[in-house]
Amino acid sequence: MKWKNSLLCMAAMVVLAGVTCYILLKDHSMGTLWAVLKNADLRFVLLGLFLMVLFVGCEAAVIRLLAGTWGGSVPWKRAMQYSFAGFYFSSITPSSTGGQPMQLYYMVRDGMSAARSSFALLTITAMYQLMALAYGVGMGLLKFSYLMGLPLALKLLICFGIVANGISVAFILLILFCRPLVERMVYRVLRLLNHFPSFDGEKAAQKAGSMIEEYSQGGAYLRKYPMAAVKTAVLTFCQLTFLYMASYCACLALGLGSVGLVNFIMLQSIVSLAVSAVPLPGAVGASESGFLVMFSGFLSSSQLLPVMVLSRGISFYGFLVVSGLAVASLHIGKKGTPKKEKEVCSRAHGPVYKQFSVSEDLH
Repeated sequence: MKWKNSLLCMAAMVVLAGVTCYILLKDHSMGTLWAVLKNADLRFVLLGLFLMVLFVGCEAAVIRLLAGTWGGSVPWKRAMQYSFAGFYFSSITPSSTGGQPMQLYYMVRDGMSAARSSFALLTITAMYQLMALAYGVGMGLLKFSYLMGLPLALKLLICFGIVANGISVAFILLILFCRPLVERMVYRVLRLLNHFPSFDGEKAAQKAGSMIEEYSQGGAYLRKYPMAAVKTAVLTFCQLTFLYMASYCACLALGLGSVGLVNFIMLQSIVSLAVSAVPLPGAVGASESGFLVMFSGFLSSSQLLPVMVLSRGISFYGFLVVSGLAVASLHIGKKGTPKKEKEVCSRAHGPVYKQFSVSEDLH
């Protein structure tokens, strides 16, 4: 992602955040809200930020784990920087589309194989979506009676999040373990779309083929090393739990520990699943509104807004600043020549499936 585009995405997110703040706060006293927030216990705010560091640390551990299975080695500091980059660019781009390409860019720039890096990031993305879906649906089943009492709009948003993530996870799993079926499905759809004059069937087929090849090769690798998949799943579960616990620190900071950690994690995981498919940078607006509605049965009207503001401040806005600083250190830490930078950009954004071989490249 060019820095000009990065700044545009950041500006769009700031505008969305500003509009969201205006809509949510226009009927509330800013003086009262500030009086509550300034008395928050700073120890729990710092604890929340530390849990967010553990959140990115889990992804860094997965990067190191996958690199280790093919004999590679990624230092902890560098793996953490890659993870911070993923959080930062995912947060400022619609539908979190910018995180993985930028992580791949930095990995390739640092001399890692484009194919291996791509495989690691695809595995991380697939596992994150799978575990977020399982986490949210599992907690939703446990809180089913409570969810039935929510407004229709939020129930529809939850259903949309489940369906969108379910389709995505199912498609990824099919590519990983049943490639021929997916190829037939995709190319039938492409043949239908090819009847539209503006549709570039050749370009779409090339992109689809590249993606299918990458995921299917990754599936072959995971079948060969199943413990790598199991460990990745465990680390991803811990990653999500740290994320939800970080938000809970807002309750502790405001002296509302009576809400209960388990109840909070249950509801936060459902909110996160519901807004994950919203095509806005950081799901700004949807996350805040969803939180206010979801937790209205556990917090009073005077408690709800301060908890939401502090929760999002810890787990998103505040940590976005932290991750931005980490990305800055990563970006200036090692710069190649202009020719090298151009080459890296081309490799990071172009198809890598021709370089990827389970038998040769990963072993």
